[in-house]
Amino acid sequence: MVAGRILYGLGSGTITVVQETILGSWFKGKGLAITIAIQITTSRIASFLSMGTAIPIANRFGFYGAAFWANFVVCALSFGINLVYIGAMRRIRRNTSQNVLDRLRTKHKFNPRLVVFFFGIYWMIIVESFTLGGGWNSFLHINSELVKLRFGVNDAIAAWSASVSQIMPIFLVPFLGWFFDLYGKRTDMLVLSTSTFTISMLLLGFTKANPLIGLVVFSISLALGPLAEITAISLILPSNSLGTGLGIYKSAMNTGSTIVDIVVGVLQDRGSRVLEDSENSYDYVMAFFTAWGAVSTLVAGTIFLVDRFKWSSLLRSNASDRKEAYHVVKAKINRPMLYAAATNWRDYAALWNYIPLIILGCLLVVSWVLFAVKLA
Repeated sequence: MVAGRILYGLGSGTITVVQETILGSWFKGKGLAITIAIQITTSRIASFLSMGTAIPIANRFGFYGAAFWANFVVCALSFGINLVYIGAMRRIRRNTSQNVLDRLRTKHKFNPRLVVFFFGIYWMIIVESFTLGGGWNSFLHINSELVKLRFGVNDAIAAWSASVSQIMPIFLVPFLGWFFDLYGKRTDMLVLSTSTFTISMLLLGFTKANPLIGLVVFSISLALGPLAEITAISLILPSNSLGTGLGIYKSAMNTGSTIVDIVVGVLQDRGSRVLEDSENSYDYVMAFFTAWGAVSTLVAGTIFLVDRFKWSSLLRSNASDRKEAYHVVKAKINRPMLYAAATNWRDYAALWNYIPLIILGCLLVVSWVLFAVKLA
């Protein structure tokens, strides 16, 4: 089972980065937010349906593995669609002149040195991915059991209730794609996302309100945050390093999820083990999530202020105002590419340029060590 989860993580993490990088290559500026919004929406629809139907499928066939076979069929269909896309791209390539292909290769040629010169505001978004993204993923792993134990419902009702945590992105994210293009406000939505995450943890962990209320509030956070973060990264990084930037973003999120998962497991073990007191078994866990959400809100507020005072509100700008903001920070955006291309690039790299990479590497090692220790 552990080997299967590792393979699943390799596949799901890779395909998300590849999809977003492809969209970032095909669409720029005004259309990017809407296309990524559609991609996130379809992903959430699939998650909503899979969470809600897993128990009914298992009950219908009398075998828990039936749900895995259903997912296998869906994955096989996805694989077929990827083959169709590869075939279409090869056909386009054959019909494209060599000069155009050479220009595209030059434009998208990646220089590894660029990572050293990634902007501070980018690394702040990575910190937000680690905190908020780790919190999202970890909570999605335990929300069904939380609803079952804390609110005393059966497995089927708990599964359907937990699937509500995926429902708001289905309706909100397409609208948000249009909203970001028309009004901007990415950093505002990021602050709102962290705030709603924290509020949802308080509602689910420390009140007797219907769990659907807290889960809907959580799903609002899940709708607002990812699109704001991904489109913000696409605005501040050059196209030839967008794939790497999104890969680091996904890596930080998965690292945070791994560490938070283990912390949550330890806290859950320290909760009440008495069956009659099962509703309190998640008290420590929900207290941790609430504090984690507060930290995420602090990071989001910092991103908001840095964008406002150091980046001329580039991330808050809409499609029309963004041209003026780009004009103000154009030299800053182009500086990393000039530094990376220079033969004496090390002269431009200060110690702080390496610190984020070192910290991320250390956290990645910590996540694997914790995983190995708990597995043993």
